[in-house]
Amino acid sequence: MPMSAFGVPSAPAALAACDVRTIERATDPAWFDGWRTGSLRAIAERDLPSLEGLDAADQVHLITAEVRAPADLGYLQTAWALARYLVARGAALVLDAHAMTFTAGAALPPADAELDVRREVRIVYETDSTRSDAGHALHTRGMRKFGAPDLVALCGDADVALVSKVIETLANAIARGGDLGSPRHGVDLGPGLTWYLVEDQHGLGNLLQLNNTARVLVDGAGRDLIGIAART
Repeated sequence: MPMSAFGVPSAPAALAACDVRTIERATDPAWFDGWRTGSLRAIAERDLPSLEGLDAADQVHLITAEVRAPADLGYLQTAWALARYLVARGAALVLDAHAMTFTAGAALPPADAELDVRREVRIVYETDSTRSDAGHALHTRGMRKFGAPDLVALCGDADVALVSKVIETLANAIARGGDLGSPRHGVDLGPGLTWYLVEDQHGLGNLLQLNNTARVLVDGAGRDLIGIAART
């Protein structure tokens, strides 16, 4: 079956930008088992109908792409096409290491599926907090696949519905080529209401282990979004 059947673009450069390596568990058992223990296992328990395939795995096929100023998302399309190809050859499940999502092989979207940022990017609300103001980080994972920073906001439980909707809308626009422009990028929410994406001056991206740079969403006065639902 030709690779185009799995969704590889016709441009040869798209396939050339991706690399596939197979790593046997016997090479480094501790490293290998790290992909199915701890916090990753907790994610797998939420994402997968069963952990049987994860526990039985003794090979990992690592798909990577290195691109510079790409003209389009052909590299991402190709990476998913390679995942479908590997599933067709027996791979049981797929881990998107940037978004931190597991997908059963049989549940991968078809080759002709449209770009769906909700599938490419995970929005996480961190419920553990040591802050005295009851603030929690609500953030994306996976924006690095689009060459963009992940988005972070500090908010409270009552703010999640509003803030997550704004972050999802922003992530979708940025993934489709939207430019953040200046270090203080305005986000117009309605007449007289503007929030801003600002630089991550306090290292929230590192604290959240995003493996990516971050931008922080704040209100018009530069404040965190804790209690924003009541103020809006």
